[in-house]
Amino acid sequence: MKIAVTGASGHVGTNLCRMLIGEGFSVKALIHSSTMGLEDLDIEIVRGDINSESDLRNLCRGCETVFHLAACISIRRNDQACIRTNAESCVTLISAARAERVKRIIHFSSIHAFSHEPMDRVLDETRGLALGSTASYDRSKALGQKIMLDASSPGLEVVVLNPTAIIGPSDYKPSLIGNAVIRFYKGQNPTLIPGGYNWVDVRDICRAAVNAITQGTPGQCYLLGGSWQSLATLADTIAQLGGHKTPAITLPMWLAGIGAVFLNLHATLTGSTPLYTAMSLEALKYGHKNISSLKAEKELGFVARPFGETMTDTINWFRQKSYI
Repeated sequence: MKIAVTGASGHVGTNLCRMLIGEGFSVKALIHSSTMGLEDLDIEIVRGDINSESDLRNLCRGCETVFHLAACISIRRNDQACIRTNAESCVTLISAARAERVKRIIHFSSIHAFSHEPMDRVLDETRGLALGSTASYDRSKALGQKIMLDASSPGLEVVVLNPTAIIGPSDYKPSLIGNAVIRFYKGQNPTLIPGGYNWVDVRDICRAAVNAITQGTPGQCYLLGGSWQSLATLADTIAQLGGHKTPAITLPMWLAGIGAVFLNLHATLTGSTPLYTAMSLEALKYGHKNISSLKAEKELGFVARPFGETMTDTINWFRQKSYI
């Protein structure tokens, strides 16, 4: 079977392409610019843009399944690129896939596509979508998910995956989370911030994604979560694995919020990515601690490995590749 992948050079994409090839699939990858992490793989490269229907038709041609991974991941509250990449591309891909008679799209959404309130109840696939969120990323992922699920039909089946915060090896660029791990390892984060995330291993979500080629109910979404760990636990684990000692100071949220204003201004002036923003602080503060992946476990064979194993493998990979 020939498989098409958008966003193939991202953290999930490089892991997924390796897994697909290892299991005997033929892979076509849509690449906009960088092929980092894919150079040693036997894949067919398709140069193009995620919002070009002709490029997407070229990608889909001859493929039975398409993995839609391409996304704009932003920690800024207002980011116009999010809607174009995370939602409008879904409309274009659906049209291209139908024209090329693709059988199934496996769309990568996010935990952020769901409304997190109320916090005292289990967060699962029955939650409403965050279509009214003030955060561009959350709103765009919710809209993209709705577009995809609404389009699912017997002629073009759509399965949506909703991973939590993704961490793990083979993070070539590296990702925002990968950069945070590197900064903690090198002692470049002078302070801690309260709160935490639900972290999930990239290899575990890729395993569930490959299973979704033949499993999973069309028109359904599946939450893929690991375990909630505080930022302090993340830093402690990195220190135990040979990194810099955990920062001694934890900023209160109100003070971190003031710092976020200046970090965001500096990033705007320099064209860089801020260390954190008001939106990422909010995500840390309100990261849901009770996320259920029971549906994915039952229908996709999803299994989340222990957080410690993920961190050990991640640090070892960054060390082997001379990132740290």
